Amino acid sequence: MSVSLTCAGATHTGTTGPGKLKTLLAAAAFLLANPAYATDLALVLANDNYTRLSDARGATDLRATARRLEREGFEVISDFDAQTDDMLAAADRFRRAAEDADRVLIILDGHFVSSASDAWLLATRATDPNLLSAPTQGLSLRALAEIAGASAAGRAVMLVGRSSTLRSPDNGLRSGTQGLDLPQGVTLAAGSYNQINQAIFTGLLRDGESLNAALSQMSARGFLTDSVGYSGDGPRPAPPPIFDTEAIANRALEEGFWQAARAMDTVDALELYKTRYPNGRFTSDANARIAAIAADTKGRWQREEAELNFTRDDRRKIQRDLTLLGYNTRGVDGIFGNGSRGAIGQWQRDRGYEVTGYVTRRQWQQITDEADRKRQDQAEEERRTEDRYWQETGAQGTAEGLRAYLDRYPRGRFANEARNRLDAIEAAEEDEGRRAARRAWRQAQEADTAEAYRDFLNRHGDSRFADEARARLNELQANDTERMMELARREEDQNINNPVVRLLVEQRLLQLGYNPGTPDGRFTEQTREAIKRFQRDRDIFQSGYVTNRTAARLLQGR
Repeated sequence: MSVSLTCAGATHTGTTGPGKLKTLLAAAAFLLANPAYATDLALVLANDNYTRLSDARGATDLRATARRLEREGFEVISDFDAQTDDMLAAADRFRRAAEDADRVLIILDGHFVSSASDAWLLATRATDPNLLSAPTQGLSLRALAEIAGASAAGRAVMLVGRSSTLRSPDNGLRSGTQGLDLPQGVTLAAGSYNQINQAIFTGLLRDGESLNAALSQMSARGFLTDSVGYSGDGPRPAPPPIFDTEAIANRALEEGFWQAARAMDTVDALELYKTRYPNGRFTSDANARIAAIAADTKGRWQREEAELNFTRDDRRKIQRDLTLLGYNTRGVDGIFGNGSRGAIGQWQRDRGYEVTGYVTRRQWQQITDEADRKRQDQAEEERRTEDRYWQETGAQGTAEGLRAYLDRYPRGRFANEARNRLDAIEAAEEDEGRRAARRAWRQAQEADTAEAYRDFLNRHGDSRFADEARARLNELQANDTERMMELARREEDQNINNPVVRLLVEQRLLQLGYNPGTPDGRFTEQTREAIKRFQRDRDIFQSGYVTNRTAARLLQGR
């Protein structure tokens, strides 16, 4: 039998019999049990410079903490601004080293998200993590805690920083580490960079200092006591049975993945679990849930809304009503996309309904009633406001007051009375030319058309009504432009209604020297600008939409 044993820097290698083997094993057991030869291990990971999320300012201050721990005799495994693979590699080195550790420190900072049982330190390239993607975009704190607890129960402390400014993603996850379940004998504490350093170097590493006292300035949970310290002698909880720490980590990752897939409760999420774990512990559960979902593919909420047979105008009205009530549908287009579904869900949540994002008949009526009441309230408030303003201005009977009222309410409830009074006042003061301008102005207001205001400006462009006429003319012309834009958009919707036709349009623009961007069948802002330049050069209304006239000229190539 060949044996190799390293002891306090010396290595013995050779062939030995049973008696000598017992001696060597006894020596090895003594050395492993003797604290003088135990290992102090620290894992330090800090991510500051995120690519797609806000930076976690201050996280990389932990570099100095890692160096100081090395001077204190710790074996330090560290990485900073790391990607997921890099953090997993560091965690694997930590797992192997933890097998011989007597005391373990895990120090982490950056952006954290947590579920109902686990938490993850996000890698620097993480983006919009959710329950399913978090295990692939970060490092599991639960797995690290399991490894630490299996090796150094009672002297396994995890410290997390508070450099993160990440808001809760509102997709089943929370920011921070609140959801993390801790195994027996593991302590978790959160605090600032200064609190972490103080807790380590004037608390945990100080002989006789209890865990409670060492972490008193931080938010701590898990294994905490006033009688046991991180350093020095004292009672410690019984260590858990010896586990295969790699198996523990993999088991925790699979459980987290399953919990995420089950929380999302979609066929895609459940199939992704089966693909990743074809012989997993929850495969039968996944198959049963997939079968249940397949039996009702559309879902109760979708079917209930579909039976209402909404027209596009019905959907537009619901979108307008929700917007009026303070729920942003991200447009009023008669299409219930993510914005509208989110607004419906928020409205349902605020009124105690089950949040589905789909409207029932009763909810449709309630949304309509609430919006009608709000419109009535707004109209009544506007009426009261106008009445008060009339009393403050026009009711006084002065020319200045009457003009002030008409400036604010040109088509108000007292507008005719105000104009009549003002005419009477001005008739006594103005000559025939001014009276003619006033009469023409009244006629233009009564007609209220762009042509009427242009005619007035041609004849009375120097009158005191000219500025108001120009303003109203600009308003009407703007409305005409908006109407023309809407007509252009509708023509495009009717004619250019699939990606293949859009791709042909982009290729034609490129051939004619108008760069629409990479032809891909999608009209981007660059595509719209290329269409506008083409329209400008051919004296076509510059809408940016492919109207009938624009399409014809594109086909002609001129």
